[in-house]
Amino acid sequence: MDIVALKREAREELYEDQELGCGNFLFKARELSPTSETPFLFLERPFVTPFGETFTEFSLDTLYATVKSLAQWYISHGVKEGDIICTFVENGIGHFMHYLALNSIGATVAIINNKIPPAVVAQYMTQNGFKTLVFDRASEPNAKLAASLNGIRQINAEEASSRVVNLPADWPAKKLPDDVVMICHSSGTTATPKAILYTHGQHFIAKRERLKEFIEDADDRMVTGMPPAHSAGISYLMTAVMLELPTLVLSKLTGPSVAANVMQFKPSILTGFAQTWTSLAEQDLPAGIFSSVKRFYNTGDTPHHKHVSKMLRLAPSARFTDGYGSSELAMAQFEKVSTANDVASKRCVGRPRWFVDSVIIVDASGKPLPDGEVGYIAIKSPTLTPGYHNQPILTQLGRLGAYWLTGDVGYKTAEGDYYQLDRSYDVITTPFGPLYSLATEEFLQTIPGVHDAVVIGANRFPLNIQSTVAVILPERGQTIDPNVVLVKLRDLEQFDRDDLPPFGLCVAVVADSSKIPVGCTGKVLKRALRDSFWGMYRAYTLGDRNVFLDVLWNAPTPIES
Repeated sequence: MDIVALKREAREELYEDQELGCGNFLFKARELSPTSETPFLFLERPFVTPFGETFTEFSLDTLYATVKSLAQWYISHGVKEGDIICTFVENGIGHFMHYLALNSIGATVAIINNKIPPAVVAQYMTQNGFKTLVFDRASEPNAKLAASLNGIRQINAEEASSRVVNLPADWPAKKLPDDVVMICHSSGTTATPKAILYTHGQHFIAKRERLKEFIEDADDRMVTGMPPAHSAGISYLMTAVMLELPTLVLSKLTGPSVAANVMQFKPSILTGFAQTWTSLAEQDLPAGIFSSVKRFYNTGDTPHHKHVSKMLRLAPSARFTDGYGSSELAMAQFEKVSTANDVASKRCVGRPRWFVDSVIIVDASGKPLPDGEVGYIAIKSPTLTPGYHNQPILTQLGRLGAYWLTGDVGYKTAEGDYYQLDRSYDVITTPFGPLYSLATEEFLQTIPGVHDAVVIGANRFPLNIQSTVAVILPERGQTIDPNVVLVKLRDLEQFDRDDLPPFGLCVAVVADSSKIPVGCTGKVLKRALRDSFWGMYRAYTLGDRNVFLDVLWNAPTPIES
């Protein structure tokens, strides 16, 4: 029997193993693999163990040996079954390695993206009662963080322990479906990030199917453009390990870096978040340059129509699968597929996936709404998180009976398609009713020369309404006339009227996009932009053009005190 047939047979046997899950997949995959010595994980940034060993690639055998060594290192530091260990290491494969090692000894990893500001890291750890932080040189706690972490143990992931220990006889630890294997934080777009729980069984639902469906061609190769500090990044690395799929693990997730690696590695599969495609679209790359890519996979936020279209221009024969779903949902709950000749409707997230029990649209009281009416999206699915760590009240607030409230507003069509219009906390309160920021952004992106638009509501104290602010990011080398954007906005129902109050509508053209606040995954933090807008505008009126190049209101410029 040839190797291809042997690997297919191993995947089928793995698929049938009912004990298989998020906490033991490496060990079970290695036991069955006929090619366990063949490298398949390739690293943009080398992984260095606490003992000074450096890896630029991994096979199942070397992955197993390194995880075993790292498990011993943890035990030598006194880490034991049931402990929760926060990892604060550089993007790359590091979080995944610590995830595997800690699970193998029955401990739980709490992954923290190293792009999170130190003060927020300290607040997150303190609020959740986490006692140990593991860091590397790239994420070494600075003086501010170290001071805030008073009483929290800090371990350098690049320093070997002088204590030599043996692994327990029952290593690796056995896993039950309800065992917590990982804690990942939310993006922190609304407040301090929340600690989301994932279990051995719950987080694996739907991933099992990838053993049969994910590889479509024997020559498939993947580049992971998702942060490895995110549950989705861990999920696709898990998939790569089970399938021994040749995969390039990125550490730099900026548009230029992702583009360069795609062109060099020539993957057939490219994964990413909405901000991945936004950043790639900004590069103004030649049509067809990603010709090797046959499949794009997005999860998390639904990307804008314009950016999906640009990705399919770079890879004309590819399909773009958008799997909308938040971290609390553990897996993408909806799916829609676009091709170069058929890009899915704007803000449409498609239809529920096969494992989803039910999706309903409800009003603020929890009452289901009929088709076509806008309300809150609620999902009933076996993949739902058990909740937030040590936050039973917060968990209860997120639930509506057996359903989870996603924090989005949208509607369902009579044909069965679902549309996400906005995050509930980003809906803008205008004098004439709600305005949905995401839908408005896509509307503005049709203006020639506009790369991206970020629409927010700026609070207008003492009135309990908001000014609608369109923050415009021009395409590279382009200039944008704010009057053109303002005219476009006036086409919207809320603003196409004679009684629009002064200063209800604003267009702000960005001079430097790096000054726009973003979170740890690169997502624009609308909450932070809302909080800082009036300060940014005040600086503009005083002659500062570092953030806003041009600002235009629907009325004369407000008098400054």
